[in-house]
Amino acid sequence: MKRWAWILLLLTFLGGCSPRFVYGWLDWIIPWQVDDYVTLSSSQEGALDAIIQRQLRWHRHHELPLYLEHLERLQADVAGPLDEETVLRHMNEASEHWYRLFAHLLPDIVGLIQSFSDKQVEEILAQINQENAELQEKYGELSLSKRVKRANKMMEKSMRKWLGKLSPAQKAVIADYNLNRHNTLALWLAYRQDWIDHFAKALRQRSDREQLERELTLLLVTPDELKGQQYLSQIQENRRRLARGLITIHAEMTPRQSRKLNRELDDLREDLEYLIHRN
Repeated sequence: MKRWAWILLLLTFLGGCSPRFVYGWLDWIIPWQVDDYVTLSSSQEGALDAIIQRQLRWHRHHELPLYLEHLERLQADVAGPLDEETVLRHMNEASEHWYRLFAHLLPDIVGLIQSFSDKQVEEILAQINQENAELQEKYGELSLSKRVKRANKMMEKSMRKWLGKLSPAQKAVIADYNLNRHNTLALWLAYRQDWIDHFAKALRQRSDREQLERELTLLLVTPDELKGQQYLSQIQENRRRLARGLITIHAEMTPRQSRKLNRELDDLREDLEYLIHRN
């Protein structure tokens, strides 16, 4: 849900902080995140630093202009009435940005993984399995009513970032969506376990570069192939329901909410333009 709230507003890929601020720290944030999963040797740290610098240059020159173009189309669309086709198109395009990034990263990821020792691989898998067990315990113990309440809270928080204070009617749309959408928790947890199993197999057979590339492409670039028809159908139906809810919320925006949304989008556009043209 967090991923799709308000069409992602496309570019909350930087977590709600100023893109200028976060982008300037990515060469520090990424190694810090990697360190949560595996202890790198000094040569691997150097290789990762080189990958980050190379990929950030590519991302700034190639991807950020695409994000800016998408943002401009989004801003034009939210200035008028929305329809389901338009909202779904923006959702799909946001997904394409994500998967295109992984497709470009793949050769570097493969090379780095092939440098891992057996000990490093087991360190990674132990951390992933621990996180998955904690996730299963966390969500498995939650009743449906508590999950709905948590989802409502997350969606309302995301919406307030862009619209400000929500009306009771807008909150009701969010509550109705979370109460009546397909409950995909069991399918999601099963998919996560299948994903981890494939990833573990790929890491343990990493000497076969061709197989490693195939597995990582499946996991990172075309993960829908792992989800099964039932799960995919429910995801797609939930997405359509979300689109209809967003259309209703958009139609009920007050002038004050519209002004805030435009300010937020303008600020985001200015940040992207700054990053694109920065020397």
